[in-house]
Amino acid sequence: MIVHNKTIEVSVNDLQFGMYVSELDRPWLETPYPIQGILIQFQSDIDLLKRYCAHVHVDIDKSESFVAQQLIPRAASDTIVNSNIKNNRQKNCNDYEALSTLFHRLETYTDICTAEAEIPAATKAYNIASTLFSDINVNIERNLKVDIKAAHEVVDALCESIVRNPDAALLLAQLKTTGKELYDNAIKTSVHLLAFGRHIGLPRKELSILGLGGLLMDIGKLRLPKEIQTKNSFFLKSAERKLIKQHVFYGEEIVAQSTDIPEEVYKIIAQHHERENGSGYPHGLYANKLHAYGRMAAIVDCYEELIAQQPGIPSLRPFQALKELRDNSNSGFNYTLVEQFTQCVGMFPVGSLVELNTGEVAIILTHNRTQRFLPSIMIICDAKKKPYDTPITLDLRTAGPSPGGVQYTITHDLPQGAYGIDAKQYYL
Repeated sequence: MIVHNKTIEVSVNDLQFGMYVSELDRPWLETPYPIQGILIQFQSDIDLLKRYCAHVHVDIDKSESFVAQQLIPRAASDTIVNSNIKNNRQKNCNDYEALSTLFHRLETYTDICTAEAEIPAATKAYNIASTLFSDINVNIERNLKVDIKAAHEVVDALCESIVRNPDAALLLAQLKTTGKELYDNAIKTSVHLLAFGRHIGLPRKELSILGLGGLLMDIGKLRLPKEIQTKNSFFLKSAERKLIKQHVFYGEEIVAQSTDIPEEVYKIIAQHHERENGSGYPHGLYANKLHAYGRMAAIVDCYEELIAQQPGIPSLRPFQALKELRDNSNSGFNYTLVEQFTQCVGMFPVGSLVELNTGEVAIILTHNRTQRFLPSIMIICDAKKKPYDTPITLDLRTAGPSPGGVQYTITHDLPQGAYGIDAKQYYL
């Protein structure tokens, strides 16, 4: 047995009922489990884990109390390793060393209200952010400075909402649109980076820096021709591709006009298209030259482009997008951070459509922080994909069997707009 902070590495042969498995010896995406976290309640849980793993990590705090009492004395006799991230991947020891300054002091965040209760405040912050970005656009057209003070205030409002409960802002980022794609992308990026930082446990001040960097990350695109500002990179011609790369330099120039921009925000703007193996742009920097926030921004930026809906391009479903990120994590992206981002957004992100084992269609409303494969959902269509007159809200952790007698489970996600469904009309 090896102890890692508040988790204990346990052989699958030593698993017991009541243990909470927080990490496997392989990526969760390579198993039947959606993302991470399982409380062992049945022998079938142990049998399934034995099929895929040799050992797992058990979270003492999240295990049932009668098991935790047995684990604590055992944990005290072993060496504590001060990082959940370091123990994830032995092959990423260099990654850990490079990121150690980022994760040296983490905080624990808990939801202090429901997502539903947080929606009004998140909506207000979202709308203010949209107005701010419109003002930024006007200032850039007039060659005026960006109002960084106003930007800080907007990000602080988004940050406070996400600290209280990230699901409300994530839901808005998935469903809400202003009609101006560049504005929407800026807000989505800010929200995703804030939620990412919260998930990791970054201090409140660092979250604001991440959120500001996300909001301003692509600000340089406002200086590009409008016809390519939001064009998917897959459809760019050679000349357009060369031109759009200039948005990084334009972004640096724009924020350089202000004297109160944190250095980390510059790093996010400058490095969100750099890659671990040096294949990125504009400078072809390698991993040891990249700031952790720049690496996080690169992951978020790529994820959002993969799932974006554009005419003529089939967007990837979140699971496919996350798999794409993982497939590139040996070279293009930081493996440890990709794993953390995967756990943050989940295979079934808030606001996404899913199909149940009953054939019904549902919207993901909120995540369960400890059992992410059992979220709260809103069932909106029956097995024949006909909308219900009154949607059914269920928490899959506590929901009983369906009218057909089967326990509700999610079988797979669906692309936005599947079966002609407009998810926005149900929740916004």
